[in-house]
Amino acid sequence: MILKVLFMVQGSLLIILGLLGILAGDSALSGWGLEVTPDLLMLNRGLSISTLTMGVIVVRIPAWVGNNLKEPALIGGAINTAWVINVAYDISTGAIGGPGATVNIVLTIIFAILFFVMGARHRNT
Repeated sequence: MILKVLFMVQGSLLIILGLLGILAGDSALSGWGLEVTPDLLMLNRGLSISTLTMGVIVVRIPAWVGNNLKEPALIGGAINTAWVINVAYDISTGAIGGPGATVNIVLTIIFAILFFVMGARHRNT
């Protein structure tokens, strides 16, 4: 049951971030320490739609697979780990910064750990 909640929480967060990126792209990009340009706003809208879509998919996973959440949870941990590596690299090269990058990497590390630990302990029925 708790693993289902984890999918709902991360999915809901992705939906909110996607909507914020679509509706308030300037603020979303500024929070990452990026210079806002028309080209970057266009790219951000596409990424935000992808984030929104992924959020809907993540929220729906428990309904689609029932209690067979072990594999989706471990895949979720791997995807979050890939995002941690990507964001950490971008921070280390100075490509991004600011509070948006910091909050993102901290939350993504937490989600990666939770998905791996809870997925490994989960018993499919």
